[in-house]
Amino acid sequence: MSFLEIFAYNIYASFFGVVTASCVGVAVLKSMHPGRRICRPGKIFFTAVYIVVLAFAATLSYKMGLLKMTASEVLLSYVTLMGNAVCISRFFEERFQICWGIVLFDGITKEFATAVSFILISDGALNLRVQEERMLYFFGNTVAVPVFIFLFLFLFYKMGLGEVYCQWMEHRDSWSRGLICLSAYPVLLNVGGSFLMGRGINRNNSLIITFIAIFLLLLLFNYMGREVQQGKEFAAQQLILKQQNVYIDTLEEMQEEMRRFRHDYKNMMSGMYLKAKEGELLEIQEFIQEMTEDFDSQIGGRIRQMSQLTNVYMTEIKGLLLVKLSEMKKEGTACELEVMNPFYGTQFRTTDLCRCLGILIDNAMDEVRGRADARVHIMISCQEGVTTFRVKNKLYHKVDIHKIWQQGYSTKGAERGIGLASYKKILNNYHNVLPVTAVEEGDFIQELKIQERSGR
Repeated sequence: MSFLEIFAYNIYASFFGVVTASCVGVAVLKSMHPGRRICRPGKIFFTAVYIVVLAFAATLSYKMGLLKMTASEVLLSYVTLMGNAVCISRFFEERFQICWGIVLFDGITKEFATAVSFILISDGALNLRVQEERMLYFFGNTVAVPVFIFLFLFLFYKMGLGEVYCQWMEHRDSWSRGLICLSAYPVLLNVGGSFLMGRGINRNNSLIITFIAIFLLLLLFNYMGREVQQGKEFAAQQLILKQQNVYIDTLEEMQEEMRRFRHDYKNMMSGMYLKAKEGELLEIQEFIQEMTEDFDSQIGGRIRQMSQLTNVYMTEIKGLLLVKLSEMKKEGTACELEVMNPFYGTQFRTTDLCRCLGILIDNAMDEVRGRADARVHIMISCQEGVTTFRVKNKLYHKVDIHKIWQQGYSTKGAERGIGLASYKKILNNYHNVLPVTAVEEGDFIQELKIQERSGR
C-alpha cells in the first residue's frame, strides 16, 4: 500500500474516532449542559489539525515498521486517546479528567466492536498485500466495525450506562480508581494479544480472549457505577430517617409549646377580660400583640421553616440544610429559610454544589456566632432557567470585597480564609455560573446563580 492510501485511511480512522467519542460525550455531558454549542469554528479547526497530524504520525509509524513493536503500538494508542480527550474537552468545555473517562469508554467499545467484526468476517489474520484480503480489511473497518460500534453504543445507552457514568463522577475516590483500571486497557489488549499470538494461539482465538477481557472491563465499569448508586441510595435512606427524626423533634417541641400556651390560656383570657371590662383597649392590643409574637417566634417560625424545607426535593441539599439548621439552633442562631419554588435539582455537580453552599452557610454562621441578634437568611429560587442560592447575614467586621477570594484572607485572624478561596476554585470549573458578592445596609450577601439553559 502506498503512503497516500494509508494516510487517507488513517484520516478516516482518526475522524471516526473523534466522532464516536463526541457521541459518547453528547450522551454523558450534553445532559449536564443543554443548549451549549460545541461546533464552533475554532474548535473545528483545532480538531481538523489534530486529525491530520495524528493520521500522518500513524502513517509514518506504519511505513517505518514501528507498529510491529508492541511498545510503539501501545504508545500510539495512548497518544490517540489523549488527543481525543483534548478534543472532547474543548468541545464541551469540560475538565480533561472527565473527558479522559469518556474516550476510555469509547475506546473499549471500539475494541469490543472490532473483535466481534473480524471474528465474523474472517477466519484468521488478513494479509494486506493480497487485494481481496485488503478489501475485506477495509470493509471490516469502514462498514462492519462502525455498525457494531453504534449498535453497542445504542445498547449501552438503553442500559443506562451514561447515567451510571454521571453517578460515578459524583464520587471522586471510586471514579479515580476506576479510571486507573480502564486506562490500562491498551496495555492489556496489545501486550496480551502479542503474548497469546506468540504462544501459537490463532488470531480468532486471541480476539475471543480479547473480547472476554474487554467485556470484563465493562462489567467492572458497570459494577463500580452500581456500587456508587447503591451507596447513594443508602445515604438517601439515612437522610430520610434523619429528616423524619428532625420532624418528630420539631413536632414534639411545638406540642410542648402548645401545652404551655394552653396552660396559660385561661390566665391570659382572664387578664384580657378584666382589661376589657375596664375599657383599657390600648393595653389589650399590646397584650394580644405580645402574645402573638411570642407564639410566632416559638412555634410559627418552626412551622414555616419545615414547610419551606419540604420544597427542597434534592436529597443531598435537603440533608445539608437539615444539618446546618440543627447546628444554628444549638448555637442560638435564628435562620430564615425561603424556598420560593420547588427545587428538584440543578446541572451543577451535586458534590460541588454541597461544598459551595456549605462554605457560604458556614461563613455566615461564623460571622454571627455568639451575637445576641444572630440571624442567617437562606434563599433558594428557581425561575426562568436560573437557579439562585442566596445567603445573607449581618456584618460585624469590616470586609475588603476585593481580597475575600485570596487564600488566607480572613477577618477572623490567622489560619482561616480558606473557604471562599476553595469556593472560587470550584466555580472556575464551570462556565454557566455567576457568583455575586455585595454589602447592603450592613448585611453581607453571597449569591450563586446557575444558568440551567445556556444560550451560548
